[in-house]
Amino acid sequence: MGLKEKKAAKSIEDNYLGNYQKEINEIVGKELPININWDTFEMDFIKFVPSVCLQRLTDGLKTVCKDEMGKEAVAEGINSIEVYCIPNEGAKDKKELKLEDGVFSLTACWGGHHSGYYTDLVIREYLENNL
Repeated sequence: MGLKEKKAAKSIEDNYLGNYQKEINEIVGKELPININWDTFEMDFIKFVPSVCLQRLTDGLKTVCKDEMGKEAVAEGINSIEVYCIPNEGAKDKKELKLEDGVFSLTACWGGHHSGYYTDLVIREYLENNL
C-alpha cells in the first residue's frame, strides 16, 4: 500500500468510519468493532467504502435489528466485522459473506460493478439466515 492509498484510507477513517461505527453500535446495542483491511483495496475502490460498503452494512443491520429479537441475535452472534476488497474481475463469483466464531466478514469489490458487492437486502437476508 503506497502513500496515496494510505492517505485516502486515513481520510475515510477520519471523516466517515467513526460516525458509521457509532451508528452501528447504537443499532446493535453494543460495541461492534469494524476493521477495514485497507491493504486489500485498490486506490480506485477506497473512496467507495463509505457509500457502498459501510452504508449498505449499516442499512442491513438496521433492518435486522428493528426488533428486539433481531437486535439480540446480532448482539449475541457478532463480535466484530471485517471488510475485505477483491478485484472487480470475477468479483460476482468470488464475493463472500461469512459469519464464523463471532466474526462477520464481508468480502467483495466495493466500488466495482454492482454485481461484485452486496446490497443491504442481501446482507440482511444473510444475517437472518445465519444468526
